[in-house]
Amino acid sequence: MDETYRFKEEFLWKISERYIMSSQLSPLLPLPATLPDLAPSARTIETCHALGRLSRRTRQIFLLSRLDGLPYAEIARFLHVDVAKVERAMVRVLRQAHGCASDSALDGQTIQEQASRWYVHLQSPGATASERIEFRHWLDADSRHLAAFQSCERIWRELQAPASLLGIGGWHRRKRRVYLVWCLLTTLLCSLMVTTEVLS
Repeated sequence: MDETYRFKEEFLWKISERYIMSSQLSPLLPLPATLPDLAPSARTIETCHALGRLSRRTRQIFLLSRLDGLPYAEIARFLHVDVAKVERAMVRVLRQAHGCASDSALDGQTIQEQASRWYVHLQSPGATASERIEFRHWLDADSRHLAAFQSCERIWRELQAPASLLGIGGWHRRKRRVYLVWCLLTTLLCSLMVTTEVLS
């Protein structure tokens, strides 16, 4: 009887001990439901290279919008440019991204260009009520217009992964003058290190 009681007592003690340890470890070591996909896809790398051929200012505007979620007016204030320049940069980004898309061969590049311009402008604070009505007329005029606009929406969602690669280090959040000073200081520091190594 004593043996049975001792066995039950040890069993309950082990259960309580495991419960305490698991409750202490669970907040410290949360296990993800799924393992993150660390390797970027070939499509992501291709798009990243294509966007890398754009000017630094265009890439900076794109990253401030896609990666940081800033509205066009805020981007314009940060970079000391007008909103129209921000819109033109975003249209160039979509044009470049559509060139990498496997199904970008919609009938007529003109329609896709129009769709990109509408997609960008409708997110701008300068879009008026009459322009939105004009967009509705344009959208209803041809089924290809809707397909082109939906393609812009899909491409924009897919640009999150390439943006994450392009924005490594957060360089796009630095203004041009600060960026140049940082580059000069880095170059000077590297030169001093090389000189010190040679002299030693």
